[in-house]
Amino acid sequence: MERGISVKFLRFLHQELPVWQAKGLVTPQAALGILDLYSVRRRSFARILLDTGAALLGLAAISVVAANWMTMPRALRMGLIIGIYSLTLVVACLNEKSAPQLSQALRLLAAMIFGGGIFLAAQMYHQGGRWFTAFGWWALGLGPAVLIFRDSRQMYVLQAAALMYLGGDGAFFLAEGGATPPMFGLLLVTLIWGLWLPQRKNLGIFNVNVALTLLFIFVNFLRCSNLASGLLAFFVLGLALQGAGGKSGEGWRDTLPAWGALLTGGAGLALSVPEVWRELSFLLPLDGAMAQGERVTRFLAAGAAALTAFVMSLRLYRGAPLGGVFIALLIARYFLDHFFGFMSKAAVFAALGLLFLVAGLEWERRSLEKRRNGNKEA
Repeated sequence: MERGISVKFLRFLHQELPVWQAKGLVTPQAALGILDLYSVRRRSFARILLDTGAALLGLAAISVVAANWMTMPRALRMGLIIGIYSLTLVVACLNEKSAPQLSQALRLLAAMIFGGGIFLAAQMYHQGGRWFTAFGWWALGLGPAVLIFRDSRQMYVLQAAALMYLGGDGAFFLAEGGATPPMFGLLLVTLIWGLWLPQRKNLGIFNVNVALTLLFIFVNFLRCSNLASGLLAFFVLGLALQGAGGKSGEGWRDTLPAWGALLTGGAGLALSVPEVWRELSFLLPLDGAMAQGERVTRFLAAGAAALTAFVMSLRLYRGAPLGGVFIALLIARYFLDHFFGFMSKAAVFAALGLLFLVAGLEWERRSLEKRRNGNKEA
């Protein structure tokens, strides 16, 4: 049975197999067998057609209902919504084995119909409340279908609805009092992790779940504290995650250090802005001396930048390019902000340039060492 791979990896095999033959690692017959085992993984045109058809049918159903909305009795409206949703799921179940791609498309259609039905029902019964509450019910209602079918595309729809709910206008627009109720949000976060457990090998779902969880924690942290405290907490959490994971063989666990680097780098970059520290009023002098308070915030911001640069340098030294990305972002921030007015920019850039050169040389040395050790073992 052929295994699907990307064009890039197939090209790599064509380039490297002659080298392996020359070194006696594989025989010509084995090389041909390896190439026969793989084929380029191509996008299914049938799946594209089915997904497009399902989306168009969903739009058609919504358009028919919307065009006759005011003339329909309320009971008929609800019956249409529930009936179309139920019929779509039944047809998807009946075609699960005979036409799996059609079944997936129909499940995706059902998820969209369910969400549209929630908004229409809220309009029919004149339900008030915040606009994002409907997204929360949409995500919660999709849970049983995702658990039964274990369909990743349905799960992504659920996560998108959860994003709108967990963010709300409190996260997206920073409006006062716009954050979502924490208990319902906690229930939703628990749901997405529970639905991920049967699909542990899906790194996409895992990474979106992590992002949603961090958003939920951050939004609710800001309710009872301030931005600087939240960023400090995320900085420490990032440091802890960088020490977790490693090469455990479990894909999701191996991504934890990368998430830690993102948290540490992002929080550290934000903490390098002096204005962020002004929210911590207890750090400012009691007599209200503005000059002294400005020096305190600048000192704390510089310390946060130095600590972030040190942590990211360690990441870069250990072979993680993400560390270099955040160092570059720190350089750009200070260059644009003119924060290091008391230092020569030339000296700063020269020191950082030397740091990059040393890290690059060390990285190259380790790569050569690994290659030599690999050749000796072969």
